Amino acid sequence: MKLLLVPDPTSPNGEDAFCREIAKRAGLRGHETAVQAVPNGPLEASLSALSASGFAADCELVVINSLQPAALLAAKAAGRKTAVRLIDSYAAAAPPAIEEVKRLALQADLILVPSQHMARMVQAWGCNGSVKQVPYAYDRIMAQQIALVTIRASKPVFSLVAVHHLDESSRPGLESLFSAMARLRIDCHLAVVGAGPAQPALKARAQQLVISDKVSFHEPMPHAKLMEFFRAAKAYIDPCGLDGFPTLALYALSEGCPVIAARAGAASELISDGRNGLMFNPGDAGALSEAIVTLWSVRGLSLRLIAEGIKTVGAHSWDNTVSAVFEAVESLK
Repeated sequence: MKLLLVPDPTSPNGEDAFCREIAKRAGLRGHETAVQAVPNGPLEASLSALSASGFAADCELVVINSLQPAALLAAKAAGRKTAVRLIDSYAAAAPPAIEEVKRLALQADLILVPSQHMARMVQAWGCNGSVKQVPYAYDRIMAQQIALVTIRASKPVFSLVAVHHLDESSRPGLESLFSAMARLRIDCHLAVVGAGPAQPALKARAQQLVISDKVSFHEPMPHAKLMEFFRAAKAYIDPCGLDGFPTLALYALSEGCPVIAARAGAASELISDGRNGLMFNPGDAGALSEAIVTLWSVRGLSLRLIAEGIKTVGAHSWDNTVSAVFEAVESLK
């Protein structure tokens, strides 16, 4: 089968590892691949340019990483089958935007998703038989236990990191996290990485709870810089569980950073409470503060979570992911 791979323009570090790894392994499955990026721009102009260039003329299937309307519609116009990989749960999207996502997604012949949570969500749109689960892969295991213990032991402050777009969808979870911080009587600090319209309200809430000295806000940062935050932190906290797949939790585990996550979305598909992380019920500030204190106080717990977290990341291999992709696309023959 001849596959045309369309990379995600927002991929970390400017490289789409998903398309790269498919292309590397395609020959072993008897397939040919080509990679073509589709530039962002007005939809009609992009469709016209793609049509004029003969987009997808020399392939049997177009595999699109992330929902890219121009690539999807141009492939359909060329009479080619399409597979779209979705990771975003669109939890923060307005209803009209979600309806447009559904309309576009339903035009794909196959939708690839990284979690059972996403599969259920997409099936609820009406895609049912055309949804296949493909594991999320990540191969950068950077954790060095001895070095991490040395670095973190030298820091008296129990440092925590949360990363979110700051909008009305994440605001309740972050406010719950702030309430948990206000309960703590340990020397700790929370770095909130992200920007968005809810930032002023969240800063005001931190002031109201008298924890402004324990909470700092940071603008979104490049992937490599964010990994440095994880590397230095005692825990990554996801108080919301909004993601279609908890990629940031997986990245944190890869850096030897224990995860504390809400039991929501796909988080429980990655994190097992007490084994490779700690979990709490969404909105329960008391349970979240208890989880933080448990991680701070129980001797050896952090090391055990780090060790299991490394095993978790190791199981998310590209071999497994690409094999699942080929099994899914081959079913379209």
